[in-house]
Amino acid sequence: MLLRRVTLHVRDQNWTAVLIDFVIVVVGVFVGLQVQDWNEFRKDRIEEQQLLGRLLEEAVLLLDAHDQELRWFQFRADVLIGVNPILFSQAPIRPITGPECLQITFSHVHRRSIDELPVLDEILETGRFSLLKDPRITDSLRTYLLRRERSRAHYDEVVNELFRLHSRYPGLFSVRRLPVPAGSTAEWESLAGDGYQWVPECNLEEMRANTAFLNEYVDNLSRIESMGGDVAERRDHLIELKQILTSAIHGSLRPE
Repeated sequence: MLLRRVTLHVRDQNWTAVLIDFVIVVVGVFVGLQVQDWNEFRKDRIEEQQLLGRLLEEAVLLLDAHDQELRWFQFRADVLIGVNPILFSQAPIRPITGPECLQITFSHVHRRSIDELPVLDEILETGRFSLLKDPRITDSLRTYLLRRERSRAHYDEVVNELFRLHSRYPGLFSVRRLPVPAGSTAEWESLAGDGYQWVPECNLEEMRANTAFLNEYVDNLSRIESMGGDVAERRDHLIELKQILTSAIHGSLRPE
């Protein structure tokens, strides 16, 4: 229709009408492009809000997991700090309790921390990181990725040379297979059989006199503290990320 009108106006040499038709075409194209851009912008913002919502949800879950890990580290630290004066002959000798001996036995054990934010990995894999427009969020996520890589490298370093004290010093430990007391939960039940658990016993006098054992025990303590500090640092960053995401989603920063 419009092309037919333009052709007619050119044939009649009605240049004013031709100019008007040209302006209509240009304005129409411009408006169409603007509407298309607006639709794309709107779609991007909707997708961004969805991604931010998922990031917040996963950050909260990961923060909860870090809180649990830190409670476990604190429990281990409290038990081992409590037994240190006995081991290093700085307190009157007494029997090492079951929980204390268990923590000494497992002082080399370090579980790999949960550190994944699946939606962040998905964003990176699909090239959608540019959808996130808030520089506070992008900076915080980049920092988290750096911390995560550093933490993973640190974990590999920590577990590179473990001192399994109960294997290296068999004369200082004995492991017994005992029934799990009624109403209790087995603490070390790996293939012990139904209703049974492994219970380590520590020879305190021999431990106090064995310098090599004490040196390696201290090394294990240092690794426990180092790993706990790593988790605490990452947790602090997750708290910050949670606050930033909450602010971006709800429009105001809410205190923790």
